[in-house]
Order: sequence, then C-alpha cells, then structure tokens
Amino acid sequence: MEVGYPRSKMRWLSFVSILVAITVLARVQAAPLQIPDLTQCEIASASAAVGTPLTLYFNCCLPIPSTPMVDFSFDKYNTVQKHIRRPAHTASEEYIAKINKAYKLMKALPATDGRSFKAQANLHCSFCNGGYPQRGISGNVPVQVHFSWLFLPWHRWYLYFHERILGSLIGDPSFSLVYWNWDDQVSGGNKIPEMFTRVNTSIYDEKRNPNVQPPVVVPLAATTAYSLNESIVTNKNLNNMYQSIVTASTATLFMGGAFRAGTDLSNSTVINAPLGGGIENGVHNGIHYYTGDPRQQLLQNMGNFATASRDPIFYAHHSNVDRLWNVWRFDMPDGERFDHTDPDFLNAEFVFYDEKGQMVRVLAKDALDSQKLGIYYKKAKSDDLWINYNPPAKTNVSAVPAAIASGVPYVGESPLNGTINIGTNFSAIVKRPTEKKPSKSLEVLTIQGVQTVRDEFVALIAFVNLPGAGSTTTTDSAEYLGTFNIIPATGKNRNLMATIKYEIGDNLKRIGIQKEEEVVISLVVTKSNTTVTIQGLKIDYEDK
Repeated sequence: MEVGYPRSKMRWLSFVSILVAITVLARVQAAPLQIPDLTQCEIASASAAVGTPLTLYFNCCLPIPSTPMVDFSFDKYNTVQKHIRRPAHTASEEYIAKINKAYKLMKALPATDGRSFKAQANLHCSFCNGGYPQRGISGNVPVQVHFSWLFLPWHRWYLYFHERILGSLIGDPSFSLVYWNWDDQVSGGNKIPEMFTRVNTSIYDEKRNPNVQPPVVVPLAATTAYSLNESIVTNKNLNNMYQSIVTASTATLFMGGAFRAGTDLSNSTVINAPLGGGIENGVHNGIHYYTGDPRQQLLQNMGNFATASRDPIFYAHHSNVDRLWNVWRFDMPDGERFDHTDPDFLNAEFVFYDEKGQMVRVLAKDALDSQKLGIYYKKAKSDDLWINYNPPAKTNVSAVPAAIASGVPYVGESPLNGTINIGTNFSAIVKRPTEKKPSKSLEVLTIQGVQTVRDEFVALIAFVNLPGAGSTTTTDSAEYLGTFNIIPATGKNRNLMATIKYEIGDNLKRIGIQKEEEVVISLVVTKSNTTVTIQGLKIDYEDK
C-alpha cells in the first residue's frame, strides 16, 4: 500500500533532507586540530648546523594520569578570585618570595606528575617540536602550535593552567603570574626583570644571554645590536611594536593563518604554507632569540622551542604576549578588532594538566575572553608610546627608477618566478594593484613560499623603497615593514615552508609614494650561512 503526502509536506521533507545532508557534509569537511593519541610519543632531535657537530635529543613525552581525561567547563573551573598579572619589574619582595616558593615546590614534584616543572616544560616541547603525530592523519604529521592561529589560544591555556598549579602548590587561589613588559620603553620594563636575575633562586636560569643582562635594553629585532646607544635601541623597539601589532589590524596579520587537521609544516606548498602572525614572528620570536644563550647549542634555553619553557622567564614573556593580544583587540586607535571566527579555529582541541594533575581537554574558543578565565592585566601606561608611534621616513620619492637602472628584477606572484635564493639580501620591483582600493580593506605584501632549514636562528627583514638594504639598515623608519624571526627547531619541523604578510599601505603613505604603480621590496637575511628561498612577491588588497 502506497502512502501519499501532500506536496507542501514533501517540500518540507526535502528541505529537511537537504539540511541534514549539508550538516553531515560540513562535519565531514570540518578539520579542527584534535588531541593526539598521547601513547604515540616520539623522541625529538636537533642537529647543530654550525660549530662542533652535535645532535641533541629531547624526550618530551608527557606522563599519562591514571584517571580519565576531563572536558573543561567554566562551571567546573570556576574562578573564585581574579588573577591580576602585573609588570615583573615592579614586583614586590613579598611577591618575589611567593613565586620562588611556588616554583621550588613545582620543581620538587616527580617528573611523572603532570604538575611538575619538567612535565610543564615538556608540554611546550612536545606540541612545538613534533613530539606527537596528529590524530586521524596519515603520514605521521606532527602537531605544531606555532606559526598559525593556534599560537595565541594555545599559549593562553598553557599559562592559565600553569598559574593555577603554582597557586595551588602554595595554597593561594589568587596567585598570578607577572608579565615581562619588554615593550615598555619608558619605565624599565624593556630590560630582563631583576627578579629573574637572582642566582640560586628557583626562577633563575643560567642559560641566558650574558650580553643582555640589566641594565642593557633587550632589542626586539634581530638586526638591532645590543651594544648600540639606548635611545637608538628604544626607537627601533617602538617601531617593531608598531609594525608587529598596530598595522597588523586583521586576525590573519596579527594572530596568523589557518592550521587545520593535516597541516604539515615539513611538506607545505605555496598554496597551503602556514602563516604566522605579526606578534609571533616579530617581537615574540625576537625576545626568544635575545634571551637564549649564544654559548649553548641552538640558543638554549629560551632560544629553542624544545627548551624555552625550561626557563621560568618564559612564562613571564608569554604573559606579556597574552596581554598584548588584549591590547590589540581593544586598545588600538581604529577601534575594536576581532579574532578568527572559522569553526576550525574555534573548535581546535588542546590538552593540559590542571592543579590536581588531571588531564583536561580544552577548546580554542573558550580562551578568547581572558576575563572569563579570571585573568586580568594591570594596564601599562607605556603602551601609548608605541601605539601612537610615528615612524619617520628616510626617503620621499620612489626608488623604482634607480632600481631599474641598477638592474633590480621584477618579481611577481608564484609560480611565475621559480625558486629565488635571496642570499644575504635581495631587492625586487613589485607591481601594486591597478584597481582602486576598496573601503575597509588593507594593502598587503605577501612573501610567498619562504623556505629554509631551521638549524639556527634566522631573521628575514623586509623593507620598502630601499634597494640594496642590508644587515646594517636601520629598522626605526617608515621603510621597515617587519621581521620574520625563525627559531631553531627539531625533527620534522626543521624544514619550514611559510608565507609572510605585512600591511604596506601605511608605510607607502608615510613615505609619500602611495600613488606609485610599483614599489621596490628588499629582503635581508641575518645569517650568511643559511639558505633562504622564496617563490613570489605579491601586493593585493585584503578585507579588514
């Protein structure tokens, strides 16, 4: 017996069927990063490319608790008291005694305890240095929480649980980390905080750069010598903050681009190369470089992802990175800015240990509002100086005619150029978009297919309108676009293919060449024994 339906009901059923199919398809295609199988840990290794041949091995495997993993919820991890993070260079003696006690107790815990300092350090090593392959992905593709939109939320969660553990160990639920206010060029925050320089304390690390100990101002760009006059260093630092944060007004430019399940740093192409954001590639990596000890292989501890979190100053450094995320969101001259809204970003999964040593599964989206996590920052008055910095221009006419006369080549977008070895410095003429810039859009330079082997620290610096720029070219002018600081890495993460983007419209306007049809782009590499190649240069408009 056949059953007939009214035509209106048939249309409704068809609509429901289509909706279900779309929902199922969306779930199949969704690819947020998942927590890896923690029983499948791999030993990481790193080989020094210069000096005495040496291979370093890192066992970053995480202890697996006997109790089941739990899911984070705001009800379960209700914050009873606010955690107010303050500048490290203003810390009281009472606080310094408290944080030293907390780290002493953390370091005394056995390595099998997820709350121990070793296990905490291994969290960073394992998910930043290829300790675990991605779940459900063929080809043994490692998890990597740098160089993409995962960077900021992963590290916020990391600090959140690290802070809770320290507070629990000393019985103080309001205990808060401090932030190393290295962007402060006014009141002394731009030096290594004195509290971390006291030997024979639990927050001291002997593997730090002896050349940047107080009262030396720590540079924020790898081309800035720490031996320069302090006023010169601070001006360069101000421009690095301005270019890394203020002009990086979109989520992609500031936070980084997509990292979905299956993204493989060691097997990227120009099309799918991961994109790190301005805050990570620039000033964040610069601090790692200058704090790491040049007397140690691969700049241990802070200058290498595998060992950086073994230095307690790491957590103060990243507290400032986390604070600057909030400053970027809410305190910029152009008004409120916005994070990524892609479901693969929002639903990315991470795992950490809580103050009971239990493993907790978290989602990136639950870390987007730091105050919901109970985290607050004491406002730094020094922010206004770099937010409103006015980088002066060294030039005021187009350098293209002189560049053409000297034989500087034209370079377009990939794949028209093949692979270009840029040596220690490289200049090219790049065409700008011919159409009028749409409102609410930015003019952006894309350096496509940057490729190198990360055996040592490398900095790739970009300039506009300065043909022939080199390692001594100053970075405190409007011609400076930004720095891509590349931290040494291990194993499968050694081979890097990445894409770099810089907002360029503000620079062109300050120089006075915003109406030119083409411009000169110059790239400078800080290490002459490191090969860096690119596959294209492109200037285009992108929506804010």
